[in-house]
Amino acid sequence: MIRTPYGRGWHLAEGIEWRSRGIAFLCQDVRGRHDSTGSWEPYVHEREDGAALAEWLQDQPWTPKCVIASGASYAAGTAWAFAAETNSADRSFRVDAVVSKVPTIGSDRVKRDPSGILLLAEHLAWWGEHGDSSSSREGFIPALMRSDSALLEHLPAQSMIEKVGLTSDSPGWVTPINRARERQPYGSDDLVSADDLSELDVAGLHIGGWDDAMIRETLRHYASVERGPQSLIVGPWAHDLRPGMVGETSFGHLQVEWMESIFSARPATINRVFDRGAGEWSTEPYVMGANRVRLEPDPGTAPFSFTHHADEGRNDCVVWTFDMEVECVLSGTPSAELTVHSPEGEADWIVELSIVDSAGVSRSIARGAGVSLCSGTLTIDLDPVLHTLRPGDVLSLQIAGSDFPRLARNLGDGDRYRGTRCTALHQSFSGSLTLPILGGTDGE
Repeated sequence: MIRTPYGRGWHLAEGIEWRSRGIAFLCQDVRGRHDSTGSWEPYVHEREDGAALAEWLQDQPWTPKCVIASGASYAAGTAWAFAAETNSADRSFRVDAVVSKVPTIGSDRVKRDPSGILLLAEHLAWWGEHGDSSSSREGFIPALMRSDSALLEHLPAQSMIEKVGLTSDSPGWVTPINRARERQPYGSDDLVSADDLSELDVAGLHIGGWDDAMIRETLRHYASVERGPQSLIVGPWAHDLRPGMVGETSFGHLQVEWMESIFSARPATINRVFDRGAGEWSTEPYVMGANRVRLEPDPGTAPFSFTHHADEGRNDCVVWTFDMEVECVLSGTPSAELTVHSPEGEADWIVELSIVDSAGVSRSIARGAGVSLCSGTLTIDLDPVLHTLRPGDVLSLQIAGSDFPRLARNLGDGDRYRGTRCTALHQSFSGSLTLPILGGTDGE
């Protein structure tokens, strides 16, 4: 069962293949999209519409004995919502399993960074192509940006959508911006809460990519659904899950194998997690490194201040480097602990962790962001990773005041979403990098 905002026509070949295997396949356009009536309000009606679909299913003469909810991106969120709506005891059936690929489970998770800052480029691209009407305009925003390279620099950011001729006061456009402005608790608009996930008794197949912005979500769901067997496939992929030059694997074949094990009432557990440092797949379950190793820069040589030139479009940064002397496996969520100071008040702190190998090739593996409202201590969690570090590798931590256009920039005038005046922000700090390591001794 799939509920999607992207058009059920995309799933025709998939449905025909399942039918040939004797499996019923159901695909539904969500409310207000393509062939479904009603008003399109992203992430608003999916629980109630999932419940209505469950009511319809249990009234059919062929009410299924085994149901798998499946989906990618937004449709993964609707799959979890449908599973949650069938989890109560008064239903004649329950969802037995969920296939969750690069899941987006609420507007916060896909429109805001965990720091709370609006994901500006993502919000404009998705809303401009999918959010404004019942049908999609594939490639609309990239085409506009080719003709106007400064599109994302438009101020105020809240009215940027007017530059592309779409509705600026639509709830789908302004709600994530307002939630960011008001610093609403991150994830508080989830379709399925953390408590809901923990109560689900379903098998789960979680598929994600290390270069996907939703990798934190993929791993959060994998860890949260504890009452059924959970499987995980994470490769060197981005949100579209297209295999790159390394680490190719047929997760489609593994997905079918897993789903057929559910239908046969013999749930399989399949784990495939790609270690980009080793260039190999692991079949072991993904675990967080139990040992936290703290690295501190050399106070005699490391810089500890920079200026974010929001007014000039320039972005100075600080780079710390750490030489690796022994092989170890980095597995889990690195973090940066900073003691920060910015005389102008609110400031952004962007950190990016890269690895430079012995051949001089640099690869970014994780990044994170934080916002300070005043001087003090700030802990920034980076993206989760699995990466074998070799002797001779160099860890590089870049610290800056902006990740524009990915994140809405801090203008320095008190309101990054409605402001039109840019100023420079002077930022200074001290701190350390903490790594989660498999094996070894804590702190060594």
